[in-house]
Amino acid sequence: MGRRFGLGILAVISLLLLGCAQGGSPESRAGEGQRQAGAQAAALPGRFTKAANGVITDTVTGLEWYVNPQPDTTWRQARTWAETLAVAGGGWRLPTLLELKAIYQKGAGPVHLDPLFQAPGAWAWSGDLHNPWSAWGFAFYSGLEGWHHLDYAQGRVALAVRSRR
Repeated sequence: MGRRFGLGILAVISLLLLGCAQGGSPESRAGEGQRQAGAQAAALPGRFTKAANGVITDTVTGLEWYVNPQPDTTWRQARTWAETLAVAGGGWRLPTLLELKAIYQKGAGPVHLDPLFQAPGAWAWSGDLHNPWSAWGFAFYSGLEGWHHLDYAQGRVALAVRSRR
């Protein structure tokens, strides 16, 4: 009986480890929520162009992007920065999670983001709230999306986006 019990425990532990390795919903993780990214955009040469004022145009989606050079930004700081950004006439906002995922390019630069972005980090905030105290973001270095407390800043950067003018 002892041997069967031990094998049963081993089987349960193996199943749990297998399930954890395959990931889970963001709600099932303690602290930071994470899940795999959806479809990734293939790296396209010339997809992005950068103007002298720093505005990056995505020729595929038609969106314009601007990178906050400040590292370690909270979500609240990122949102305020994007909404008050006056570069090229203003009208900026934080991107949605889907917009961030759309610029993820496996193999494009060391963090899977076109080198034109020159972001001071590889984890960007989205404007999408997870709940009243946390927001979604995207980790370009890993292709994972996750959520953090609105006041968390370590390694987080802000990208502003708007529809092309």
